[in-house]
Amino acid sequence: MYRAEENCKIGEYIGKLIARKYGADRQFAIAYIKLRDGIEDEPESDKIQRVANKICQIKKGSKGIQISDLPLFSELLEVSVDSILSAGKVTKPAPTRTTNYSIALSKDKKVWKEYIDRPDKLILNEDEYGKNVIDYAIEFGNYGFIKYLIDEGYIYLIDEDQMEYYGSFGSGTTIERRRPSEYDLLDYKMKQNDSLRTNIIALALENKDYKILDETKAREIPSLYEASYFYSTGLDIKKNYNQQMMNQVAASSDDVLVYFSTEFEIETNRKAQCQLTFPYLGKLIDMVLKNNREAVASMLKNALKHNKNVLRALREIGKAAEDSFSDMRQYMNEESILKGIMQYFHFYEDSDTVCFHSGIHSSENFQGIFSNVVHVSASSKDEYIKSLIEDVNRTYNLVKNFNYKEV
Repeated sequence: MYRAEENCKIGEYIGKLIARKYGADRQFAIAYIKLRDGIEDEPESDKIQRVANKICQIKKGSKGIQISDLPLFSELLEVSVDSILSAGKVTKPAPTRTTNYSIALSKDKKVWKEYIDRPDKLILNEDEYGKNVIDYAIEFGNYGFIKYLIDEGYIYLIDEDQMEYYGSFGSGTTIERRRPSEYDLLDYKMKQNDSLRTNIIALALENKDYKILDETKAREIPSLYEASYFYSTGLDIKKNYNQQMMNQVAASSDDVLVYFSTEFEIETNRKAQCQLTFPYLGKLIDMVLKNNREAVASMLKNALKHNKNVLRALREIGKAAEDSFSDMRQYMNEESILKGIMQYFHFYEDSDTVCFHSGIHSSENFQGIFSNVVHVSASSKDEYIKSLIEDVNRTYNLVKNFNYKEV
């Protein structure tokens, strides 16, 4: 027996479910209309807007969910009506058999252990809906279960071998598979998709578990480790973007926001020493500016400091490259030397990354850089914040349009 929660709590619970499964109210509204009306085509924009407005009111608690909507919300959000009315407090599924779904809802460590130890290795497999237990646990926000798997060593999000950083950070499971090898593919799926890591980071932030940020390389993406000073194509950073994680970062404490704006260092698989910043820092600052967070000034200062560091490194590398031409100056004019220096400079606007090195003639004083730079799109009425934004974007443009003899 349970009592239905207040509209505001039900709305907050529904909002979290929509964010996890659909990302945005509009996407949920489209799915809602298709299910309600039995259509497959994209609904009309005015219908979408009306439903999105209704969802917004439900999330705020200013409007209660209607009885006729309960079965639709239940199916679309993949939770029971009881779960909706209790704002997530009642989560016991109807079936009595053990499933990935039921385990992901459980709060009982004994039940978890028995499930993990099952000889049929249910934990390592997807169900008829193509979901494993971790997918469901993330969807239901059962961070206790996720943390249990990590703390007990059943899963890991970062492999000790850096050479495994391809597509993901080499995440996997220590639970032994059955034979033949086509069974129990959880480990394979974890290694192929970085979204598991970023979804868990989002869940950790929601539960204010900030200790996990360093352990999970929260500011990094796997493709950074493929870079070098000689890199000839831009990184595809879009494939690692996770809106749910970004929303949780933007809603976190000022300390977390400053953490995500702070420069860090990695050594790539090509032995490049790189000073980097969060690849989506510009987007994050845009989000924080719109929310008028106090941390935005510190974030902008960190972004400016990083951009200046990159620009300084480019100048030093240019000087080293110029010095390497000292023995050839009698055979080359200044224009040819400058062309020889700048042929190794590359800027990739789609990822805001830059690489540059001092060239093959500078073997005794070889220098190189691979890094990213920050650009901010949002604006502010505050004069001080506005000046910081201008400085960040000015240094971004200096890096983007770098020419050794002009700086």
